[in-house]
Amino acid sequence: MKQTKLWMLTAAILALCAQRPAAMLAQSGDLQDGVEIIHECDTTWHFGYKGINIYSRPMHRIDIAYPSVDAHGNAIRLSGSIVIPGNVYDGSSPVDGVLLYNRYTQMTPECCPTRGFAEGEFVFMCTPLNPNWILVESDFYGFGITEQHISDQYYVYGDANGHASIDCLIAARQVLSERGISQGKYLLNAGASSGGYDCLAAQRVRDMYHKEDIRFDKTLAAAAPFDVNQAYNKYISAKDNPKQDIIFALVVLNAFNRQDNLGFTPQQMFTEPLASKFDEWFNTGRYSIAQLRDSLKEIGVTTFTQAMQPEFLDYGSDECKKLKAAFESHDLTNGWTPDPDQSYYYLHYAHDMAVPSASGRTVLDFLTSNGGYKKSLIPELTNLTTCMFIMSDSHTISGIQFMLHLAATLTAYPVLYYDGELNTHYYDLVKVGTPMGIIRLLEEKGIDVAQAFNSLTGDDGSGGGMDFGSLLSTLTKYDEMLQEYGTNLGEVMLIADDSGLSMADIMEIINYLNSKTAEQAAGDAAAAREMRQKANEQMVGYFYYNLLDWLKENNVDLNELQIGL
Repeated sequence: MKQTKLWMLTAAILALCAQRPAAMLAQSGDLQDGVEIIHECDTTWHFGYKGINIYSRPMHRIDIAYPSVDAHGNAIRLSGSIVIPGNVYDGSSPVDGVLLYNRYTQMTPECCPTRGFAEGEFVFMCTPLNPNWILVESDFYGFGITEQHISDQYYVYGDANGHASIDCLIAARQVLSERGISQGKYLLNAGASSGGYDCLAAQRVRDMYHKEDIRFDKTLAAAAPFDVNQAYNKYISAKDNPKQDIIFALVVLNAFNRQDNLGFTPQQMFTEPLASKFDEWFNTGRYSIAQLRDSLKEIGVTTFTQAMQPEFLDYGSDECKKLKAAFESHDLTNGWTPDPDQSYYYLHYAHDMAVPSASGRTVLDFLTSNGGYKKSLIPELTNLTTCMFIMSDSHTISGIQFMLHLAATLTAYPVLYYDGELNTHYYDLVKVGTPMGIIRLLEEKGIDVAQAFNSLTGDDGSGGGMDFGSLLSTLTKYDEMLQEYGTNLGEVMLIADDSGLSMADIMEIINYLNSKTAEQAAGDAAAAREMRQKANEQMVGYFYYNLLDWLKENNVDLNELQIGL
């Protein structure tokens, strides 16, 4: 009888909670290993624009407390959420998988998953496509049950949030398993901006400590300040640019100063009146990111120079060296050998004014250099898909694009990868999606690519091949045109490399087309080989003596190009 009454009481509490989505604490229950359900309710998520609701979706949210570690290895308890689409929770639809989502920068305590905050999540979960994925999110330290420590959040601070995120996933899996809720076939890991950093930190923690029990099908990151030291260098180099969004740098400085006990006071780091207002604005949790931007504008701080004391803009100063040493000691690349069996998608706008795109380029360089990854725009041809070619300075819009891409991924993944294997019918459509593959496919269809190419370059078919002097002249003219659009040929080449179209690919195409023309004109194999060798020598000479000089004259950082022969 007592058990029946207890069950009825529990049901009544849960029913009441369902009517009041995030306002009421449900029955708590201890699980194994210290995982605790602290709140549970039905709710409705809405996606809209400027107050207009576009789409709504019933969801079921389970908030948990779970064991983890802080940035210094000490045992702590954190909170996080498990959000299950209503149609999955009631059993009317199968679940496709679990998405471990790492939220982007927030400064106020109500902006966390266990408070029902889901500003970005609405974009990829509330669509008419109804992606049937279970969402797992950590509040991270300084939010949720640790919000009294909001001034000490681990903002892009090593793998601290990586541990928080992975531990939340482990706890969520336990809860779902004990509830008998299917977790589907797939596991994705995602995040943008600081969440992109945390998403990569989670991947690092997985690769180093959970390789046997956690396997991500794909990690999707965007606009991540992966290399904090490099990003800070870019802030200094653009210190007088009023378009630069300096909020990121200020929050990073605050986090490292507090967590590494660097001992800098606001007056030592910042100019007045920012120094006097800094603790109130950045360490109380009373101001959102938007409010902080407005507040900085009100006091006339729109550039890094206006915000910082001169010592923090001088690479040679003791203060700057101390700060940069802290950045280096927490670099995510320290000790991390990427698992080549994992898959990545990375997006970063070319002129991002909040998180420098050079930091994103470091992600690509790190994975290609240390994990054997090959970049490509086509996911099915690589384990490192890139999108670094959009000529925009927006950080916010890149986040929206990322959310839309994530929504498409959640919907498409179960179709393209049925039973965990790539859909072979789909693969047949994209397997030729390399530059040379496309050329060969066109020729198989009867299209003479070489003839079309040579008609464009002005070759009369006499066997001379491409005129590299003319090409250089043409490239220079293109550069003048590109500069009108805020870019240059060096940057376009860099973007081509970011997208997997390396200089080696370009040379392969030119060599192939040149050789084919020579072979047709020479009439015999020996002459063709001689012509091909001559063409190769021309290309090497052109590259070293013409193109590199041109790049240097245009102040293109050759170290960033990552072009090798």
